[in-house]
Amino acid sequence: MDKKFRVALIDYDSDLFDLTPAVRAEMERILAEAGAELIVGQNRSEEAVVAAAQGCDVVMIQSVRPLLNSHTIPLLPKCRGIIRMGLGYDSVDVAAATAMGIPVSNVIDWCNNEVAEHAIALLMAGARKVALLDQILHSERWSRDEAVPIFRLRGKTLGLVGFGRVAQAVAQRLGGFGMRLLGYDPYLDAAVMAQFGVQKVDLEALLRQSDTISIHARLTEQTVHLIGAREIALIKPSAFLINTSRGPIVDETALVLALQEGRLRGAALDVMEREPLPADSPLRQMTNVILTPHLASYSIEAVGELYSKGAEIAAQMLDGKWVNTIVNPQVKPAVENRWGITR
Repeated sequence: MDKKFRVALIDYDSDLFDLTPAVRAEMERILAEAGAELIVGQNRSEEAVVAAAQGCDVVMIQSVRPLLNSHTIPLLPKCRGIIRMGLGYDSVDVAAATAMGIPVSNVIDWCNNEVAEHAIALLMAGARKVALLDQILHSERWSRDEAVPIFRLRGKTLGLVGFGRVAQAVAQRLGGFGMRLLGYDPYLDAAVMAQFGVQKVDLEALLRQSDTISIHARLTEQTVHLIGAREIALIKPSAFLINTSRGPIVDETALVLALQEGRLRGAALDVMEREPLPADSPLRQMTNVILTPHLASYSIEAVGELYSKGAEIAAQMLDGKWVNTIVNPQVKPAVENRWGITR
C-alpha cells in the first residue's frame, strides 16, 4: 500500500522504552497496512518537536516531558490525532489539543499487570521490611532487632486510592491474602468495586481506616496533592503509603515531614514530585522509605505491547475510526467536520 500518511514518535526514553529492531518493525508493519510511514526521533526541545511533527498526521510521545503543549500543538495543522504512549496523559496539554479539534488518546491495558505487581512487591517489602534488612546485611552486620516490629498482612486493611484497571488488578491478586480492601474512586459505583471484593468509601474514611494505602489515581488538576498535609494527618501513624501512579498526587514536603516526625510508619515510592529524585532529597536518607526509579510499568513484554497498541490506535485514527481510548471526546463533532470521521 502506498504510504500517504506520516506518523511521528517525537520522543521516547531509551533506557527503559527503547525501540528494538523487532518492536520497531512491528510498528512499521501495523502502520504500513494503514498506508503510513513511521518517523522516529528523540526531540527534546519545542523547536525540534515542531520540526519533526509539523507535517505528520498522527503524533506520538512516550516520554513524560511536556513537549506537546500550548506552544507546539497549535503549530501542527495537519495533526488528526495525538497519542500519549502510556497510561497517563498529563504530559500532553489536552486543553490545547481540544482547542485545535485534535483528539488525544492514551494507551490502556498494556502495563496493568506490571504496575499491579510492582505495587504488591512494594506492599510486601514494606510489610516485611525487606529493604531495611537487605541494607543491614549488606553493611556486614547481622541484626534482626532493627526490623522489629513486623506485623502480618492477614486481617489488615488496604486502601486503594483510584480504582481503575491497575487497582482492580491489585485487588484480584490480593484476594487470597485475607486483607480487608477499601476503595476510593468518585467515578465508579460501589457495585463495580464489590465485584473485586472491595468496599467503596470516601477518601477520609479510607485514610483513617487503612493500614496500607496504595495510590492508583490519574494525575489531573483535581488530583494534584490529593494526598496533602491535611490528608496525611488523617492516616494512622502505623500506616504505610505506596505510590506507583504519579508523584505530584502526594505532597512530598508534607510526606517527608510526617515521616521525619514519626507520624507515618513508612512509604514506598516509584514516582516522585521531581524526577529524577534530587540527590539531596531527604527521602534518600530514610531507612523506612523504599524508592524505585519510576519503572513500575516496565517489563520486556509491556514495552512491546505499548508500541504495538499505540501503532494500532494510530492506524484506526488514520482509517477514520473513533477509538474508545480518546480522553477528550468533546472534539468528535470538530473531527467529523474536518476529517469526515463518522465511525
